[in-house]
Amino acid sequence: MIDFGFKKLAIFTLCVLMAMSCQQKNKEIDKVKIVNDYIDALNASDYDKVAGLFRDSIRLKEMDYVSAFSKEGYHSLFQWDSTFHPKYEILDVKSDGNEVRMKVSKQCERILFLNEEPIITQEVVKFDGDAIQSIDIVEYVVFNDSLWSAKRADLMAWIENHHPELNGFIYDQTKQGALNYLKAMALYKNRQDSIPVQGAIN
Repeated sequence: MIDFGFKKLAIFTLCVLMAMSCQQKNKEIDKVKIVNDYIDALNASDYDKVAGLFRDSIRLKEMDYVSAFSKEGYHSLFQWDSTFHPKYEILDVKSDGNEVRMKVSKQCERILFLNEEPIITQEVVKFDGDAIQSIDIVEYVVFNDSLWSAKRADLMAWIENHHPELNGFIYDQTKQGALNYLKAMALYKNRQDSIPVQGAIN
């Protein structure tokens, strides 16, 4: 009888350990799902869904630059970014303990204008339980800094000379600032001052 009871206890213990192992695997799968839900919400410009995936505040880190927002404070920046109609795509993702590491492609009207191709980053998503604690960009895989800087400087100089009413658009991270940015890019792309007019009299 003692031997039979021991076997029952051993089987029960084994079942508990297997259940705990499955739960741990499910937690890891859930973290990857949360990251996918986050990217889907960004693509849908769904602020409520994005904010709801974070525990209390929005913590973002871009290399050495750290930003922290309340959920209400993040709304203005979210509107700014969404106005450019960004498209995010996860190129690679894997769970690593309490983190999810992913490679992400992002493109939008502003990025394609300044970088002439999507930006690709390596990012680390850190968790606090079942909520996102922070998102860190740890590496730029594709980003042409010299091209970006040159095109932005050229755009700003042209706007200052031809449409000074839009000056400051580059620093205004509100929805209106993004609309001014889009207008500035459209005016610059359609500019006539640098295009020779045939038949012009010198």
